[in-house]
Amino acid sequence: MLHFVCWIGGTLEPWIALRFAGAPLGFAAVLVIESLLYATRSVAFAIPNAVGVQEGAYILLGAGFGLTPETALALSLLKRARDLTIGLPVLAAWQLVESGRLWRRVAAPSASEMRPRSR
Repeated sequence: MLHFVCWIGGTLEPWIALRFAGAPLGFAAVLVIESLLYATRSVAFAIPNAVGVQEGAYILLGAGFGLTPETALALSLLKRARDLTIGLPVLAAWQLVESGRLWRRVAAPSASEMRPRSR
């Protein structure tokens, strides 16, 4: 049930975006487009982040529901911008954590440097 509620919630974003873009589709139509889009992305699992697949799917599916190719592509790019907004800060944080580990390992003296030297 929670998955279904999240799916419905995730459909609100493109539905509102299409309203603002002047292409008001019904919520049910947007839900169908989003469902078929995720099915298409699942089929294209071998392509990293479904680059190009999502855009093409939006254009093809949008045409079936009366969206112009420009509007469908704009909607796809809006979803990509959301992915970048979430993904880039997480990627930067991960790199900071890993670089900190590297610097600590480089700065730590090795075991041979820790032994006292005999005279």
